[in-house]
Amino acid sequence: MTTRWRAYDPERDFGRVREFLVRTYLAFGTPSVNWGIERWNYARYFVAPMLGAAGTEPGVPPGALRAIRMWEEMIGLWEDERGRIVGVANIEHPDPEHRGFGEIFLQRHPEHPELLDEMLAYAEDRFRDPRKNRVFIFVHETDAALRDAVARRGYAEKPDVAASHLEIRLDDLPAPVLPPGFAVRTMAEEDDIDRRRELLGRAFNHPDPADWPSAFAYRELQRAPDYRREHDLVVVAPDGSYTACCIIWHDAENRIGHLEPVGTHPDFRRRGLARAVVLHGLRTLAALGATRVPMESDAPLYEAIGFRKVGVSRPWVKAFGPGAG
Repeated sequence: MTTRWRAYDPERDFGRVREFLVRTYLAFGTPSVNWGIERWNYARYFVAPMLGAAGTEPGVPPGALRAIRMWEEMIGLWEDERGRIVGVANIEHPDPEHRGFGEIFLQRHPEHPELLDEMLAYAEDRFRDPRKNRVFIFVHETDAALRDAVARRGYAEKPDVAASHLEIRLDDLPAPVLPPGFAVRTMAEEDDIDRRRELLGRAFNHPDPADWPSAFAYRELQRAPDYRREHDLVVVAPDGSYTACCIIWHDAENRIGHLEPVGTHPDFRRRGLARAVVLHGLRTLAALGATRVPMESDAPLYEAIGFRKVGVSRPWVKAFGPGAG
């Protein structure tokens, strides 16, 4: 069947790619080849506007709009002769200064392995990091087709770096336990954007308010099609401080749940708050009908909760010319 490339149209294609991801998420026998719906939503509606304008800039920051446009303009789609999406090449971090710039993500259809070389060639041309003159892609240990394709194209594996893939089955989950006076609330109950973005900034070790997500970025996240305020969980201290957080995402068609992101304010760590909010989220997902939650993390928290390691991915790097790396 004939396939063709075309540029991504954000108005037409965001939802179509989302449906493509749902259809193909489990098609490879492992949920680590294509993105889940949470990452597709999060990349466009939070990562891009956050990288384009962190901190306290009011209104609609022009930098955020530029980053969103950059993310959208770099995406390539492949369609079959009936106009159905059969492949997507995209980035995650639309900021050439970000350490993740140059990473390739390929969303694939199991019936079109012949597109791998064309998709990689597109990504190498469009996604190359101008500072390091390279691209890189994580390859799951079971993904022989992608491993063979990148090896043919001159990529080199970095065997000393690995990303762990975890999964938990949503049965027999323990009840969350919080210290006295602490409670789990949702952004549907108290939609305090300033406290929420401060928590997210501090949870990822950014004490300077200039490095926190902007209010615009968080409002954009709340516009994401699969975001639900009642699924945006925060642990509130007795004095009203936001101390830990977790957003849950539900892929009802595949009965899959996702956690993105999870974090704890540094002043409240080692008190079981992240464990409690994650368990609260997992139990909510189970009540919605999800049967399992995959994730990518090496944090000891998750294995302590009951996640088990189901696979590993390693980066493969392609350098272009002297001084690349």
